[in-house]
Amino acid sequence: MDTILHNYSDIKDYFHARDFSTCSFDTETDDLSYHKLSMTGCSFANEDSTCYTNLLRMKPRERKSTIDFFKRLFANNIKSVAMHNAPFDLKVLHKEGITDITPNIFCTMTAHHLINENSQHGLKFLAEKYLGVVSKSFDEASTCGFDHPMFHEYACNDATWTYKLMRIFNKKIYDLGVNRLFFEVEMPFQFVLMDMEINGVLVNKDKLEELRIKASAIRLALQKQLYEMMNFGYSLQADMFTGDVELVSKHKISDNNVRKELIKRGLKSPYLTKGGKDGKNKVTSVGKETLTHLAGDEFIDELAKYKIVDKLLSSFVEPMPGHIESDGRVRSSYWNIGTKTGRLSCSNPNMQQNPKLNPLLPFDFKAIFEAPKGRKLLSVDYKGQELRLLAIISRDPTLLNAFRNNYDLHLMTANNVFDLGIKDDQLAESHEDYEELKKKYDHERHIGKNGYNFPIIYGTTAYGIAKNTGVSEDEAQEGINRFFNAYPEVRRAIQRCSEFLQDNWHVRSLTKRRRRLDPGEKKSHRQAFNFLIQGLAADMIRCACNNMRKVIEEHPEWGLKIIMIIHDEIVMEINEDMVEKARPFIVDVMENAMPKLPLKMSVDIGVGQTYSGAK
Repeated sequence: MDTILHNYSDIKDYFHARDFSTCSFDTETDDLSYHKLSMTGCSFANEDSTCYTNLLRMKPRERKSTIDFFKRLFANNIKSVAMHNAPFDLKVLHKEGITDITPNIFCTMTAHHLINENSQHGLKFLAEKYLGVVSKSFDEASTCGFDHPMFHEYACNDATWTYKLMRIFNKKIYDLGVNRLFFEVEMPFQFVLMDMEINGVLVNKDKLEELRIKASAIRLALQKQLYEMMNFGYSLQADMFTGDVELVSKHKISDNNVRKELIKRGLKSPYLTKGGKDGKNKVTSVGKETLTHLAGDEFIDELAKYKIVDKLLSSFVEPMPGHIESDGRVRSSYWNIGTKTGRLSCSNPNMQQNPKLNPLLPFDFKAIFEAPKGRKLLSVDYKGQELRLLAIISRDPTLLNAFRNNYDLHLMTANNVFDLGIKDDQLAESHEDYEELKKKYDHERHIGKNGYNFPIIYGTTAYGIAKNTGVSEDEAQEGINRFFNAYPEVRRAIQRCSEFLQDNWHVRSLTKRRRRLDPGEKKSHRQAFNFLIQGLAADMIRCACNNMRKVIEEHPEWGLKIIMIIHDEIVMEINEDMVEKARPFIVDVMENAMPKLPLKMSVDIGVGQTYSGAK
């Protein structure tokens, strides 16, 4: 039975008469942005009843009394609570000053991602699938406003369905054997996600504007050069609001127009891509591989620069002001269920895709992110995480020995593939000959890294390696054979993974996370082995962040905050006079995130006033 509560007296009576020690909870807000939002209502459900508290009708004093009551309820009475998309509800509670919350939370969204990562995970979808109900969307329910019975019913349903799904999913995660991953790793991590979405990262608006002006001028100059080379007419026009000069033309620097220019110039590329309306025809690629292959031609070189600066402006610089909140920070949304491998995804803005420095046009976009005065940014990055995990998963003795002796694995692979004749002890970074050999064989080392080490663990074929490195397919295949001869257990691990997928239609990482794939599809076998590494890497970052959060709570004097997770990197803010005190603790947390693994992780820590400076 649903009960709608409008005043403080009714709220007290309702909760004093019922047991909500185990319950579900859901919030309604007037905005999704942490800096702007306030809670307009919230719903609770237990085994027998559901209520919705409508905060919209309350005067400020009564609203404060109600929030204070909920503080006491969460601190003293609620021992276990289910939420759907827990980080959002947790940050809403935090915004209202409700921070003393049981660690025994159950996020039904994350639970379902472990149950079936290939499915949708929205509450309405799950309620229809598992509970057989008919749901309304938020837009439908709010048609008549937030203080209407139809919306109150919608809000109550969210809590009721979350509670029922919690009961169903709890059994399923135990049946699948992912209960420890869920309760010991994923649920503590919900609080880390909350922290990041609250903390945000500071943006230097002046640097952003300087970058926009500089990049816009270079883009305009490149556009003019390209249009003149392609014999396209154009005019220049000033924007009436910003004063920026823009190029106006009926022509575009489209892929098709670029292909026509290649033909006109007699330029040919071996790289093809899908073309035509149905995508069935093969046409010349005008992507990075073609631009690299044809580098040296004036048109190609200018086009490569134009693409860099246009992507920088359109995807990163120009949208950024819309994400900056009134305190100068951007607060991205981190999605725990955003990928099928367990890796996080990020949006609004996507901090995981911030552009790196490009030697053709070295714009330092990451320099716009900075620490406030008296603070520093820390970039804590796993060194060679994926290759270390490859060694752990494959149990290859050569790989394990290389990491234990601090060998340069990329140079070691180059040594095996190209038969460079380097002795094992010379591969150690501490050896007197190491720096000289690294410099001498820089090209071969680069191919060892980007042509073999990483591509092979991602299942790249001889064709793919030939495309990336410029060697023939026969040479690439010979390199693959030498790679597997050097690391034979890697080949066996890939075969074991493929056989397990064939028999079970899924594979499992060392943390028991599953990836469900169709073994009849050739790409599934490549994806399966890649998942064993990616899934474990993702859970290692979770474990590290969970342990880091404990250290942060134990040392409030450091002012340490997690502000971003970028793949295998954690970015934090800290009081500048506490960096050296905190450093050994941070290294220990990161290196021993999973202490039972047979190989210790290694980390790099960068410190700087800006994000690029910390890198």
